Amino acid sequence: MLIFVQALVLFPLWFEIPIWVTASTIALMLFKFLSYRLQIKLPAWIVLIFVFSALAGVYFHFRTISGRDAGVSLICLMYGFKLLESKSYRDAALTLFISFFIMVMAFLFNQSIVMGLYLLLAMIAILSGLVALNSIHGFQGLKHLSKISGVALLQALPIMLVLFFLFPRLPGPLWAMPDSSQGGTGISDSMSPGDIGSLTTFDDPAFRVKFESTAPSANDMYWRGMVFSDYDGFTWREGVRSPTRTTNIPNFTSRHQYKVQMEPNQSRWLFGLEQLATSPKGTFLFNDFTWRRPRKITTQFSYSAEAVTYDYQGVELSVTHRNVNLQLPATGNQRTRQWAQELFAQSSSTQDFIQRTLNVINQQEYSYTLTPEVLEEEVVDGFWFDTREGFCEHYSGAFVFIMRAAGVPARVVTGYQGGEYNPYGDFYLIRQSDAHAWTEVWVDNQGWIRVDPTAAIDPSRVEADLRTRATRRDSWFSDKEFGFDLPQGFIQKLQLRWDAIKSFWDDSLMGYGQDQQNNWLSKIGIKSNQWRFLGYGLVFALIVSGLVFGLWLLRKSSKRDPIEKYYELLKTKLMKQEVIISPHLGPKAILELLQREYPELYKKYSTPIKFYIALRYKKVSDKDNLLQRFKTQVKAL
Repeated sequence: MLIFVQALVLFPLWFEIPIWVTASTIALMLFKFLSYRLQIKLPAWIVLIFVFSALAGVYFHFRTISGRDAGVSLICLMYGFKLLESKSYRDAALTLFISFFIMVMAFLFNQSIVMGLYLLLAMIAILSGLVALNSIHGFQGLKHLSKISGVALLQALPIMLVLFFLFPRLPGPLWAMPDSSQGGTGISDSMSPGDIGSLTTFDDPAFRVKFESTAPSANDMYWRGMVFSDYDGFTWREGVRSPTRTTNIPNFTSRHQYKVQMEPNQSRWLFGLEQLATSPKGTFLFNDFTWRRPRKITTQFSYSAEAVTYDYQGVELSVTHRNVNLQLPATGNQRTRQWAQELFAQSSSTQDFIQRTLNVINQQEYSYTLTPEVLEEEVVDGFWFDTREGFCEHYSGAFVFIMRAAGVPARVVTGYQGGEYNPYGDFYLIRQSDAHAWTEVWVDNQGWIRVDPTAAIDPSRVEADLRTRATRRDSWFSDKEFGFDLPQGFIQKLQLRWDAIKSFWDDSLMGYGQDQQNNWLSKIGIKSNQWRFLGYGLVFALIVSGLVFGLWLLRKSSKRDPIEKYYELLKTKLMKQEVIISPHLGPKAILELLQREYPELYKKYSTPIKFYIALRYKKVSDKDNLLQRFKTQVKAL
């Protein structure tokens, strides 16, 4: 049983630790089994050599014995050695109690619902081991042990919930351990033709958004991530930027309050609904109105934000910002430069120039495709005058080039556009395939205005596959594969339900940290600086839980066995007849006493006593009928 429990606890860790550590733990369990069966006992000094060898192996593999990977590997090895040297009740109990702590190390690598269910199974197995260890009958079968363990787990549930919600939390989620292998983002810190277009079928979640009140339309959901102002003729990159002081932010009015639950993406930037204002806790707002964190997002990360509308009336663009957002390579793409300058000369204003450029995209044969012709030199000229086909990065890059060539400050913005509403979780799901690029143009007294040149393309010239990319999410399933017709949209609804469950698990359970606890407690009137009330509530809840559980145990123990109850009544009646019955006398001894010293009472009491002996000590075919006769006999007396 102990070997089985240890294997169950270590199984999810075997896929995360070095293979030699996995092999070593399996070898230790096998040797324990053989030593148990064959009564082999290793000298203590040999075990000690193996222990120090394992310690040295971990150190030379990781160059440390601390940290997540090295620490987990070392603990797994020592866990195996603990079982190997176990030989007494105390050792077995200690091994099982240690298993509770080692079990949860799996959450440092995988925090999914599936892992949670697996660890619930492991917990029941550990409890079953404790039940078997403390039972006089030992291992009585998996079903019997699992039933007792399940009941014990349910009895502990109220106190577990109290501790989960009320015990003071550290900042951030409990499992915030670095993991460079998890997650990935659909966009990068630069943009070249073809980068974003390759993500259109990459449907992994990027983040989820829940609005506190009304939400904007999907067409207005532009999730700002990065701003590119530096261009080398082929690739757009972030330019010079710096953190913004709140005094430098124009006046604004709030439009939407929302909460973002971001998936691990190995980057430091955050995404928010345009336009961004004050940054979330622990982040920085830069002068291009983007957010950054000090560290990469390697685990689930949640933050609250608001969308605002800036008032740029009377605000002027600084000389530095104007120069940064007018920068172009000294040479190259001369046809586009000349074309932009001529069109600007014909325009009455910056707004008119923008509209004329968009009209060209809409009215001429520009198309939106996933497979444009590859251009390596004079990229903007080749796209604007020759191929006239591309994805969002082609249009946004060319549009900003045209604006700058005409002397209008402009920049590229990348992020995500749109979102799929999940009615089961009341949130919007933004996928990696929603990655998008658009532009911002500076207009006097209006500030930075968003212009999406891709949206100007006539819908008839959008590649057919792009119109139906959402339906490709269900392409792995078809009604015929199941052998029967499924309701329309069944798979999509199933996916949305599962995503809603996953969102609740990630945000409300695995991500339950100090901020979430403060928000929850504030709803019942407890502020973050009133921790003493939290302590009072925790103690009160534990006392109430203990009293309720104690009363339940007392009530359960007071429900006596009816056979024993009537037998006690029978003995009480006999003692009232001045029959001395010693506590050690069993029913057969009482019968012998009555027959020897009280023959008159023997005639009256022998039948119910014999009924009791049959009910308690013999296998009877009609027990219910015999019990009824026994009770009738006692009542008659």
